[in-house]
Amino acid sequence: MSADTTTRNDPVRGERAATQNAARIDEGGFVPIHGIDHWLTFRGDDRSNPALLVLGGPGAALSAFAPLFTAWERHLTVVQWDQPGGGATHAKNGEADDGALTIERLVRDAIAVAEHVRQRLGKKRVVLLGTSGGSILALIIASRRPDLVSACVGAGAFVDWPRQDAESYALVLARARAAHDTTTVAELERIGPPPYPDTATDAIKSKYAGAFTPAEAATFAALWPAIESPPADATYIARGLVRGDARALATAAYDKVRGELVTFDARRLGRVFRVPIFFLQGEHDAYSVTDAVRDYVAWIDAPRKLLAVVPGASHSMIFARDALAETLLAQVLPTALETDDDVRHDVVA
Repeated sequence: MSADTTTRNDPVRGERAATQNAARIDEGGFVPIHGIDHWLTFRGDDRSNPALLVLGGPGAALSAFAPLFTAWERHLTVVQWDQPGGGATHAKNGEADDGALTIERLVRDAIAVAEHVRQRLGKKRVVLLGTSGGSILALIIASRRPDLVSACVGAGAFVDWPRQDAESYALVLARARAAHDTTTVAELERIGPPPYPDTATDAIKSKYAGAFTPAEAATFAALWPAIESPPADATYIARGLVRGDARALATAAYDKVRGELVTFDARRLGRVFRVPIFFLQGEHDAYSVTDAVRDYVAWIDAPRKLLAVVPGASHSMIFARDALAETLLAQVLPTALETDDDVRHDVVA
C-alpha cells in the first residue's frame, strides 16, 4: 500500500478543496497477510486521529460502503478490511483465500490487520468496531491482545448466541402476531424455535430479525447510487477485479463458521478485560437481543464498560450512522484519545 496521501472526490460531500489538510489519508491497497493479499482502505481527515478498524461478520466486505462513514472521518481514521471470503480479498485470491475458514483464522488475520494499521498510522493501539458477527472477533481480540486495542466496541453484539437466538425467535414471532401478519407467523411457526439444523433455516428467521428500520432503509437507499456506481477515482475500490455476489459470498462464509458461531458464549473468554468495552445496541434490534448483552456487561470487569441503546436503529445500526456516530464520538472517542495521547507525536508523515 502506498504511503502517499491521495486526495479524491468524495461521493457524499462533493469535491474536496485543493487546499485540503495534507494530513488527510485516503487510500486503498492490498496487504500481504498470512500468504494472501487482503484489501484494506484508510480514510480520514487527519491521520493523527484515532484509528477505527471496522470488523464485520464472516465474509464481510464493507470497503465499498466507504461513503457511509464520511461524516466520521473528521474525528477518526476509518479502516475497512475485506475479510477472506468476501469483497476484493476474495476477488483477488478466489477460493484460495477462504478454503479453511474458521473463527480462529479470522481472529488471526484481524490481529495481523490491526498490527499493520498501527504501523501504517504510527499508532500504539486501534479502536475495534465489531458489527454483528464481527463483535465476536472484536471481543476475542480484546481478550487476547489488549496491547493492540484502545477500545473494543460491539455494535449489534453477540455475546451468547444460543440465548440471543432463542430470544430473537420469540421476539419476531410476538411482533408478527401483534401485527396480525399471518404470513410471517406461519413461516416462523413452521420452522419453530432454534437451534436450527442449517444456514438455510437460520436465514428464514434472520430476514425478519435483521430487517432495516425506516431510518436505516432510507440511509441505505440514499447511499446506494454511490455504492453501485462509485467515482472513477475512488480509492476504496480495487480496480480490475470481478466481485462476486456479496450476499452469496457472505452466506457461504457464514456457513463455514456456523458451527462455531451458533455455540458462541463470550463468558468463555473470561470475566476480566484490560481494555474499555462498549456495547451499542439498536433500539429495535430483534437479532442480537439486548437483554443478554445487558447481563454480560454487568458480569464482566473492565477499565470502563458501557451499554448504550441507539435510537431508531435495529441490528443493522451501521445504517443508522448519525445516531451511531453520536454515541461513538461522545463515549468512545475520548477513551481512544486518552490512550493515544502518548503516541500522537509518532504519527507517520
